[in-house]
Amino acid sequence: MATMIDLDQPATEPVARRRKGRLILGAVALAAVAGVAGWQAPNAVAALTRPTYQGENADRVAAQLECDGYTRASTHDESVYKYRDLGTCTINGTVVTITTFDTAADQRTFEAVMQSVIPIVHPTWSGASYAAGEGWTVADARSMTPEIAALAVQRMGEGATHIVRSAAAS
Repeated sequence: MATMIDLDQPATEPVARRRKGRLILGAVALAAVAGVAGWQAPNAVAALTRPTYQGENADRVAAQLECDGYTRASTHDESVYKYRDLGTCTINGTVVTITTFDTAADQRTFEAVMQSVIPIVHPTWSGASYAAGEGWTVADARSMTPEIAALAVQRMGEGATHIVRSAAAS
């Protein structure tokens, strides 16, 4: 007995298979995209919301510190280390020096000077403190007290305090 095919009726089985295949493929693609987005989302949000001061002028750091009377340095001397900008302002009555850097390498050079050259050239600064974050440093311009360094880190919302070692420890 021969089977009759009604030509007025479309074949639904191949169409249903294609739809199901596309649906599964779409779900897999969506899951892959969501997985990558979920994995990278915290990094992307942190990069977009975290302030960075590398390559910025010191007045931007001064604004974040909420310090008074910001004055940009009148000279730019890079004979010891390279920096972008330098200025002073007052935090709670204490004059601080703000230094910003264009590159992380420039900042590492500054920190190397603070840890190796300064203890020899200025032995009285042994035990002095300064604050540093990405692209910036802040130090009490006269006695480099740890209180001002800690306050700078708190106000900046990033960074850490550093202590200048003694020449004997270098």
